Amino acid sequence: MRGVVLHSAGDVRVEDRPEPEIIEPTDAIIRIAASCICGSDLWPYWGIDPVTEPTPMGHEYVGFVEQVGAAANNVTVGDFVVGSFFASDNSCEICRAGYQSRCVHNVPIGSIGTLGCVS
Repeated sequence: MRGVVLHSAGDVRVEDRPEPEIIEPTDAIIRIAASCICGSDLWPYWGIDPVTEPTPMGHEYVGFVEQVGAAANNVTVGDFVVGSFFASDNSCEICRAGYQSRCVHNVPIGSIGTLGCVS
């Protein structure tokens, strides 16, 4: 699979990336349909924020669930999903009130550099 990677200020490359794999039983693999570059990707590109290692870009995305782990119970293969800054579990009081971005069990996935396998 191919992905856009920022190596240093102004140095952006399209590279081969490893295929994603299920690691945790709650993981899902999403086949990206579209991704975009936003303002938070541009700060390191312009040299305002440091780039300490090659960093995947394009953390705002949509796609289709391609594979799910054995304990992933909120999505199924074929679901269309919209990427977020955090994965939430929809089990806490805050999620049930409609504020999934503030989930007490959130896992950061949608900020620059957190999507090592998204391409």
